[in-house]
Amino acid sequence: MAKAMTQTSEHSRLSAASWTSLIVSVGSFTLLAISVPHLIGDEGWWSGETAGEKFLFVALIAYLGASVLYGTSAAWRQTDLYERARWFARCGLILHTVAILARWASSGHAPLSDIYEMVLVFSWAVVVFNTVAEWRLKLPALGAITLPIAALALILMQVLPSEIHPLVPALQSTWLQIHVTLAMLSYAGFTISFAVALLYLIKDGVAPQSFLGWCSALVIGVYGTIVATSVNGSMALMLAAWDPAARAKVMVGPRQPLMVPLDSLGWPFVIVLVLALGSLILNLAMRFSDFPERWDHLAMGSFLATLATQVVAMALLLVKVNDGPYYLPQYAEGFEVRLANSPFLLAGVAMTLIAALAAIVLDWKYNSISAYLPSRDSLDNLIYRTVAISFPLLTFMIIAGAYWANRTWGAYWSWDPKEDWALITWLTYAGYLHMRLTRGWRGRRSAYFAILGFGIVMFTFFGVTYLLPGLHAYA
Repeated sequence: MAKAMTQTSEHSRLSAASWTSLIVSVGSFTLLAISVPHLIGDEGWWSGETAGEKFLFVALIAYLGASVLYGTSAAWRQTDLYERARWFARCGLILHTVAILARWASSGHAPLSDIYEMVLVFSWAVVVFNTVAEWRLKLPALGAITLPIAALALILMQVLPSEIHPLVPALQSTWLQIHVTLAMLSYAGFTISFAVALLYLIKDGVAPQSFLGWCSALVIGVYGTIVATSVNGSMALMLAAWDPAARAKVMVGPRQPLMVPLDSLGWPFVIVLVLALGSLILNLAMRFSDFPERWDHLAMGSFLATLATQVVAMALLLVKVNDGPYYLPQYAEGFEVRLANSPFLLAGVAMTLIAALAAIVLDWKYNSISAYLPSRDSLDNLIYRTVAISFPLLTFMIIAGAYWANRTWGAYWSWDPKEDWALITWLTYAGYLHMRLTRGWRGRRSAYFAILGFGIVMFTFFGVTYLLPGLHAYA
């Protein structure tokens, strides 16, 4: 009887894996087939500046397929799915590399001069490091976290300004390539440490309800920011007007873009926020209640409702943005809107959706995923090793930047926001290494430190660029 049940369970896993592989393959090739006419266009595939973007779009499809396959291979512990995930990831990496080379050939300089090109190189480095980790460290589950991050970066790039401009005099230096390359490599290394830290927490037995609670908090943070900054009293989502001819925002004053209301689009974002708040409250009630089972189903139901509403909000956002132009009576004119004006709106919505899906899969297949991972000691040592390799790269990046700044601006340090947050990042990881080596910090404290450090890295990379612009306005 036991043998028959084991065979039935194994058959079920194989069947689920086969169906997942088929769905991902058919979906990827269908999306590619639908996109081919648009990608080729009237000018052909290789059409100057846009050639790299076309390769990048196909790489995004491959990364999305790899993300699904990595996750399901960990959930069902299927070697065949893992091999297919690797194949998708390798194809995406090749296309990504071609996109970088095409961008380099079109611009005449290394693609390191603006935020679009930096995200291009950063996401490439993440996939390269993931490939090396799989090869040398035998850590197949890592791709379930790193490939979605790379895919999310490429989604962001679909709306970031991609025009190629001549290098300004300050950037016409070999130190640009040294400084930015070190930055992107160190950031990619810290991304790997973040991914390993999450895997460690799963292996260490952190309850899946905790991940659901953290994900709810993430949704609250992202959607709360959107509601507070972009939803008006009439429940319209406010987006900056877009000038197609100038490929830029329509400005009505210094640092004051013309805002276009998208009527009734604010409601889905408010509903997601309310449901996420309810999910977090129920999650906390379950933790502190004497009868957690009573709250468990309610918390999960609220979380699933949050996920469903996120899908609706994202779909409506994409539809409404493309439905313009929108007529503004005060100007007697219609204006278009583009997510290029608000790149982190789409990135934030996509990030929370991916995180919520991952949390659902983790809750469903927690024991299987945990058993798929290497030992806690192996993961803990890997967190330390990735930080120990990335920290010197960050250090040399800051030193190279200071030397370059002195040659360009006449001062080694100008207390620019980008410089300040680079220093904060350095101090954070220096503190981690100090506590590891002198106080023996290991285990969950080490993992939480790596996650905190990654959050600071991402703010230094993206947040400072858009919220605290300074001398590094180009990045």
